[in-house]
Amino acid sequence: IKEAQKVDSEIWTIVKNLDEQTKFRLDEDDVLWQGTRLCVPNNATLREALLTEAYSSPFSVHPGSTKMYHDLKPHFWWSGMKRDVATFVS
Repeated sequence: IKEAQKVDSEIWTIVKNLDEQTKFRLDEDDVLWQGTRLCVPNNATLREALLTEAYSSPFSVHPGSTKMYHDLKPHFWWSGMKRDVATFVS
């Protein structure tokens, strides 16, 4: 995720404007977070892997989109995440 953040234009736009952003921060490893949520860059392979893992987790038992979104939301953030989860589940 750290390496993918380095080449994501949306992430860099946020980083460039960190002084104006109250919700975002860089940690000591220069990884971008929205509060306590890891910012996932616009990388289809990475997002697909996260969604597949969340959907296939033995603890989730193939959740619907609302449950899956609420399971992911405390840990991850990306623009359009709710839409991507709904599309993935359908």
